[in-house]
Amino acid sequence: MREQEVMHVSWSDVNLTRHTVTVRYKPEYGFSPKNYQEREIPIPAKLVKDLKDWKAKATAGCDLLFPTNGCRPKLDFLDCLKAGAERAKLQKQDFWLHKFRATFATWSLWAGVDLRTVQQWLGHSDMESTMRYLKPSRSQQVREKVNEIFT
Repeated sequence: MREQEVMHVSWSDVNLTRHTVTVRYKPEYGFSPKNYQEREIPIPAKLVKDLKDWKAKATAGCDLLFPTNGCRPKLDFLDCLKAGAERAKLQKQDFWLHKFRATFATWSLWAGVDLRTVQQWLGHSDMESTMRYLKPSRSQQVREKVNEIFT
């Protein structure tokens, strides 16, 4: 998800049964998705488990996943990421929020998820934006697929 999308995600957007999160309009915060595209994104089972635990500790009466004390959208995700990198003794300049989107897109494509699906998950309006994540993979699985194609 994009930073603004994460800032405005609410518990009503998370479907713990279907393992999805939906990006949608939030007029109460003046938020609309890029290109006005609402979309549903799959989330892994481990994240679902962690979200269930997180929800149990959530502030009552606040629907945001990541609220401030006053139930407003959290604005300092990048600062938190840089602080986490620093605590881990990593180079802060090597970490930025978009890196997570890029990694998700690349790994999804390498795992065989089709371009159109990844395009939809990322909310890209054109295929070219998604295709930049199609970097060559040197994994054994990809090599086997290439060999199957040309046998």
